[in-house]
Amino acid sequence: MRYKASIIILDYKKSKRVCENVESIQKQIVSCPFEVIIVDNSCDFENAEKLTCLKQYENVQLHINAGNVGYIKGNNQGAKLANGEYLLIVNPDIVWRHDDTLQKMIDYMDSNPDIGILGPKQINDGDGSTAMTVRAFPKFFLQIARRTFFRKLPVIRDWVAHDEMRHLNYDKIQEVDWLQSSFWIIRKELWDSFGGLNSDYFIFMSDPDLCFKIWKKGYKVVYYPDATVYADGIRLSSGGFMTYFQKWTLRQHVKDSLRYMWNHLFSRNPRKK
Repeated sequence: MRYKASIIILDYKKSKRVCENVESIQKQIVSCPFEVIIVDNSCDFENAEKLTCLKQYENVQLHINAGNVGYIKGNNQGAKLANGEYLLIVNPDIVWRHDDTLQKMIDYMDSNPDIGILGPKQINDGDGSTAMTVRAFPKFFLQIARRTFFRKLPVIRDWVAHDEMRHLNYDKIQEVDWLQSSFWIIRKELWDSFGGLNSDYFIFMSDPDLCFKIWKKGYKVVYYPDATVYADGIRLSSGGFMTYFQKWTLRQHVKDSLRYMWNHLFSRNPRKK
């Protein structure tokens, strides 16, 4: 069957949130068929067992991996199984509280063929704050500086704030450098032209990498706050400098950041063309 949209959710030991996510997706009111593809990287029998409740939905595919293939390969695996015109890459903790979110995003993409990736406004469930899902293209020095005392120095403090897009009006539709892949809608044809997410990375930096390529190819990356989703607000890469020695995910973030820097060492910002 040909779908308008394929929603891919990569799970790692968040079966409860995944089930809530899919239940809220099923309440979406849309004028076209869509599918949901769950890829489970948990390697946990109990987690996998809890996900089997999703088989009640005819438009849901469930794939349990024997090993953890990582964020990049897991999402690429889901995309290869997809039959939709659009792909939605959606984190497990996302909750769709408004029943018109999916339709709004599909309609906006249909009306704007020059957009490659579109991302909604995201609200942190804990405190109701707006998640800062928009970033400037990464600079390795600033990624290190924001986790050290350097971020308190006057000039560097301003650079870090700009890099984190703290000045952004999160109520305005606008073109941006890149969007965190906690929630994306992207044209499947465009995704396939790049071969999906770049497997040079394990978890992080594949999102700015893909957005960079999309800008370079002549498409836009757009933040779209007319659609809103909700999430738990927990980021794997959070933490200060000392956390680097204690937290595997933060060490991986630094490694992936170095790979990104190398991959784009001699590249100009494609938005400045």
